[in-house]
Amino acid sequence: MSDEQFTVAILIGGDSSRMGVDKATFEVDGISMANRVSLAAHEAGATQVLIIGGTASRAKSITGTWKKDGYPGEGPLGGVITALKHADHDSVVVLSCDMPFITSAVITSLVSGLNDAQATVGRTDRLNWLCAAWSKEECSSTLQSVWKRNERAVHRAAVLLDVAEVPVPANAVRNINSFADLNPSDETTTI
Repeated sequence: MSDEQFTVAILIGGDSSRMGVDKATFEVDGISMANRVSLAAHEAGATQVLIIGGTASRAKSITGTWKKDGYPGEGPLGGVITALKHADHDSVVVLSCDMPFITSAVITSLVSGLNDAQATVGRTDRLNWLCAAWSKEECSSTLQSVWKRNERAVHRAAVLLDVAEVPVPANAVRNINSFADLNPSDETTTI
């Protein structure tokens, strides 16, 4: 558990088109995906949990404080900017709601990495930009500036920042975009 106070923001604004049902409220082992992320945030010691995007009615079953996305339908960078705007703390972890296996250890490692960088991003075999932490003070103006220049991709906006990569377990950041993603096949096909 981190001694520093920090905010966790959970993005729930996506349209869940590949899943066909609302991913935020879809249950995995009896708990909605967004609430599983919220539970990990609380276990990590987050003193504020924000639910960003979607609608207030969608968010009411998720543990946290709902905030309207300032840029609905424009992608996750708008959600990150909205999260930074509403965060009570300088350290802000922004997570996608469709990572039901995220752990408190991943969250605390992202926050700890901010001691040496303006932002941190979870690294598996690739960078996971919706598993990242941001210094509100050091990142807000840069992200807003690139937004005004019509940049909408988080990874391209972040190139202007000092970002530290934080190794994270692949399962912790596994996105559930379809029902098949819940039961990845371990079978291999022999030809």
